[in-house]
Amino acid sequence: MEYFDIRKMPVNLWRNGAGETREICCFPPATRDFNWRASIASLASNGEFPQFPGVDRVITLLEGGEVTLDGGSVFRHTLKHHQPFTFAGEQSVKVELSEGKMSMDFNILTRRDRCQAKVRIADRTFTTFGARGGVVFILSGAWQLGDKLLTADQGACWQEGRHTLRLLKPEGQLLFSEISWLPGH
Repeated sequence: MEYFDIRKMPVNLWRNGAGETREICCFPPATRDFNWRASIASLASNGEFPQFPGVDRVITLLEGGEVTLDGGSVFRHTLKHHQPFTFAGEQSVKVELSEGKMSMDFNILTRRDRCQAKVRIADRTFTTFGARGGVVFILSGAWQLGDKLLTADQGACWQEGRHTLRLLKPEGQLLFSEISWLPGH
């Protein structure tokens, strides 16, 4: 289990200058040929997403104005807060920010031939399903994971096992993703 706080994470600027990324985790670590990866990106201006052939992306708007993803003739989708949207990483996608407002989003990338991700929002205590990996990001409230207290902008990632996330206040939300492996992996 690895814990993180996005306010203390290194920031990498995009090559096209349209945003920045904070990488939460990458499995296996420090490789371009990842099985799965989680990050938080800030979108500062209209532009294009980097392409990732053979990868599925799940993007969830966390903060800021609405973001429209224009995938040409394949799709046009407006992201709403806390509503995950999945698309193919090789798809050319233009990003349009509403009213030029900066936005922040949560991203899960999975190698399509190896694994897949399910991304959800939780607002009560739950136990993960024992998938082969996962990540949680606290949106609000106070949550207990093992012996750690997690609050807004903090989270954790793991490679395996079942984990209980206990809501410690009357209200709170977190975003979580569990990774399942395809047969043969």
